[in-house]
Amino acid sequence: MVWANRISGRAPADAKGRLRRAATALVAGAALLLAACGAPAPQPALWRIADADSEIWLFGTIHVLPADLEWRSPEVDAAFDAADTVIFETDISDSPAGARLRQVLLERGLDRSGETLSMKIGAADWALLDRVARRLGAAPAAFEPFMPWFAAMQLSSLYVQSIGQSFEVGVERVLDEEARAAGKRLDYLETPEEHVAVLADLPAATQIAFLRATLEQLEAAEDDIAAIDRAWVRGDVDDLERLLNEEIEDAGQEAASALLTDRNARWRDRILTMLEGEGRIFIAVGAAHLIGDDSVIAMLRARGVAVEGP
Repeated sequence: MVWANRISGRAPADAKGRLRRAATALVAGAALLLAACGAPAPQPALWRIADADSEIWLFGTIHVLPADLEWRSPEVDAAFDAADTVIFETDISDSPAGARLRQVLLERGLDRSGETLSMKIGAADWALLDRVARRLGAAPAAFEPFMPWFAAMQLSSLYVQSIGQSFEVGVERVLDEEARAAGKRLDYLETPEEHVAVLADLPAATQIAFLRATLEQLEAAEDDIAAIDRAWVRGDVDDLERLLNEEIEDAGQEAASALLTDRNARWRDRILTMLEGEGRIFIAVGAAHLIGDDSVIAMLRARGVAVEGP
């Protein structure tokens, strides 16, 4: 599903033609991939936790964006500038460490057993993939070596690229470059292996259902990307949650739990540990992780943590 296209990276040059640069922005959640529709005064949601010797900001991001979308706000910039440490979901940079993510994507995303994707998913789903891939300008045969979850991610990436989105101007990419230039300490909530495993470890039947739901959404062009974009930029978490829930339900409970709820619980525990230390920390993760009843924010508040923000 487009919202869940959360694994970020680039396949090497030998990874099937047009799909070479398509492995962008998973998890999940989740994946939030938004189109351009800027608001007069951007005010994306921001949360703050503080105690005697530490301050933690949590910022919900969009991984892939159009180049002309204005999303910076004075509050976000001030929190980012003040931080000593910036934390992302995983390393999506062009650094040697970031290259490991792209390596793991291919290791887990390609099936070298000889069983093709069309054999895994059956004739009806393959016919649907054929139609969607051709509409996006890709050769269906290029997907044959892919695991179902990886095919879903690649197709979602091709779709958002076709409507003018770019990973290069996504929030994480922009903030990562700024953090490195400012000499800030960088840290990550997941290793490349953990990040990719979110979908790669799903049972085969769940992967196939996830791919089918993605294909159905892409064929129907159901994603109201402009509306999601407007809600995110203005910080309307209620509207954003409503819009995302409409898509998340199609993924099925098992995939949604793997992409969002289970990861949120692990990240909550990491943040609780951070609060035992000191310093100023800016955490940037997909916005779907910070809204709703099962979000990181809700889980922290349930543990008695005072979280300022919506």
